[in-house]
Amino acid sequence: MEDYPEFEEIQIGSVSCLGKEGVPVWGIIHYLEQTCLNHMKLTTVQRICELSARGIENYRFSVAASSAEIFPSESLLDSSFRDYVVMADNEKSPDSFWKVISSYKRPVVFYNNGNRKIPLYDFTYPEAVRITSFTEQSPFQVDAKGAVGALIDLVYAGEREERARQIFLNEQIGQSARNIEAIVRASAVISNSNVPEGVRRYAEQQLINCLGSQAKLNEKVGINQVTIRLDGQIDVKG
Repeated sequence: MEDYPEFEEIQIGSVSCLGKEGVPVWGIIHYLEQTCLNHMKLTTVQRICELSARGIENYRFSVAASSAEIFPSESLLDSSFRDYVVMADNEKSPDSFWKVISSYKRPVVFYNNGNRKIPLYDFTYPEAVRITSFTEQSPFQVDAKGAVGALIDLVYAGEREERARQIFLNEQIGQSARNIEAIVRASAVISNSNVPEGVRRYAEQQLINCLGSQAKLNEKVGINQVTIRLDGQIDVKG
């Protein structure tokens, strides 16, 4: 990001999809909330792996010992969390750090650049997920914008959906489809062999957890007719 040169640019885009007929409003709201929380965790873990692959030491990462507030009055950069759990130091293993990420609804991980703690995910960042359009009538339709690689991972979380996506993209002709396929997905960053094995092992478990829960959500609400949009490019539908 422009303000934090340590962070690589994450491609921003939108995903639009339909649900099935007859999903009650509380089911839709639950789906949207859990998808946004999974996106937050997935993008956070992506950032950890991205920085670790570039040689950033484990002790520079810490996670707040409380979740982000539901209605924060300021950016997470300016929030005053009382306690933090460091990924690893002389006394603790990484277990407690990753357990917080796994068990908290809105875990906030920070990177210490030597001068200050920088949140890896903040609702003010352009890659943070935003619901840009939502139609409740049956079937419901939702548009979400943010780090598009993580959005694609989530919307195609199930094996059946992933196979369908690959078949669809392989059949497309044109630059827009190739651009979609070239998106760096969160899952690819997390599984990259350049990520230190100790970090990658924990990160891949987080990936499995996120995509496993998301696949069940997608099936429950019957996600279909996915459209992926990249800024300044033609929509690609799957």
